[in-house]
Amino acid sequence: MKRLSLSARLGALAVVAACASGPHAVPPKAPNNELILGAYERHPPDGETAIRFRADGSLRVAKSRGLLDTDPPLATGTWRLDGGKLTLTYDAGLCADQPATKTGVYTIVVSRIGVHFTKVEDSCQRRAAIDGQTWWRYQ
Repeated sequence: MKRLSLSARLGALAVVAACASGPHAVPPKAPNNELILGAYERHPPDGETAIRFRADGSLRVAKSRGLLDTDPPLATGTWRLDGGKLTLTYDAGLCADQPATKTGVYTIVVSRIGVHFTKVEDSCQRRAAIDGQTWWRYQ
């Protein structure tokens, strides 16, 4: 009986010691300009659209993820990220026909699972539909 009691005490002591080890360091979050790289899609009921952000600053938009690599895309252009402020400039396709609608600016929250858009300024109504939406990473 004493052996069991001693074993129980040692086990309890080990649990207490493990719990008292203090806070663990959390790895730092990657910068937004690295986190945003990849492909995202929005899900119904918001619609089905996909976008790919490349490391060279280019972007491509398509009706769905299955069409992202087919021609013609909905839009192509460039992206620039300054902290949490994303500037999208469409050079061809959607929103690119008028100089006033080529560029939209959004604040974003980006993570490993998705990106959430909040419109700052965008004259293109079709692109501005992303305001308040979260697009989910799939690549």
